[in-house]
Amino acid sequence: MEKDKEKFKVLFVCTGNSCRSPMAEGILKKMLKENKLDNFEVGSAGTSSLDGAFPSLFAIEVAKAQNVDLTQHRSHQLNKQILRKADLILAMSNEHLEQIRTMNEKALEKTYLLKAFPHHHPASLPEVPACHPSGEDLSITENENKSPDLSYIKDPIGGSMDDYNQCFWEIEKEIRRIFPELIRKAGKKNFKNQSSCC
Repeated sequence: MEKDKEKFKVLFVCTGNSCRSPMAEGILKKMLKENKLDNFEVGSAGTSSLDGAFPSLFAIEVAKAQNVDLTQHRSHQLNKQILRKADLILAMSNEHLEQIRTMNEKALEKTYLLKAFPHHHPASLPEVPACHPSGEDLSITENENKSPDLSYIKDPIGGSMDDYNQCFWEIEKEIRRIFPELIRKAGKKNFKNQSSCC
């Protein structure tokens, strides 16, 4: 149990937990295994998902081609308990940040956009309007894909295999970029735990 507590818990968040966040989870787990690092616990969840759903078929195929296995993944609905357990939360778009804020504002202290981590913290993020300026009520996916902000990872749901490939490579690029910082943060947590025990 003590060993479990020392693990650095990374949570990826997207909308349905069927494409982006499972791919991110799988990519990071693969990199950790390749580097023989076992002091991490990696998970994912969706702001609008149902528990127990399968990943998108395209997501499974694209990941499989890169030796990332998503066949055992089942979706999780994001909730306060999942947010509370995480040491670091990496979201795919501003809409996910806003939903995390609504669910548990304190969780924003450890939440970042994947593409903005670790330099831009969203604690002062302005509230995202509930509807389009025209008055049209947009779904989360439509909102994030129409956003002019380039710091989000576009949702490939409903797109082609090429869209999923592009999404996978974009996520992998970002995780490779932040990998040293994740290792640093995990080491910092272990140091704090060891210090508090002495």
